[in-house]
Amino acid sequence: MPKEKTPKEVYDELMTEGLYEEANLDKDEIAKVLKLSVEDYEFGKNLRKISNANWRVIFNINYDVLRELCDQLMRFERQKISNHQGLFAFIILKFPELELDWGFFEMMRNIRNQNKYKGADITKEMWKKVETQADVYISTLRKEIEGRLKHL
Repeated sequence: MPKEKTPKEVYDELMTEGLYEEANLDKDEIAKVLKLSVEDYEFGKNLRKISNANWRVIFNINYDVLRELCDQLMRFERQKISNHQGLFAFIILKFPELELDWGFFEMMRNIRNQNKYKGADITKEMWKKVETQADVYISTLRKEIEGRLKHL
């Protein structure tokens, strides 16, 4: 198994490959995407209450919201990238004050990739392992974006 890369190693590698691109800082676009992400997140929270909940769907909604919020936060640095690992590495390195954990992002990304590319299911136990931290990170990223939007 390959050694896990640090956020700096991922960032440097993808920077060298030219995968980080310039992006516009469009206040209205960020606000719209934020609104949709929050709506998706709230819908996903309601799905958790269903007796026969589909934990794969719930996980994927939360993963997408997490990724989308990171993507929008990255816009404040006028950057974008389609690579999820590169996105999370950027957020860790450029926003250290948020005190987000690289290991958590990597765990979420790996669960998603196992599901998307290898057909592995996502169980209730897997979801429960990440649920609280996912909620905290989504809340943290949302507040950071809202605060930055106010100062644009």
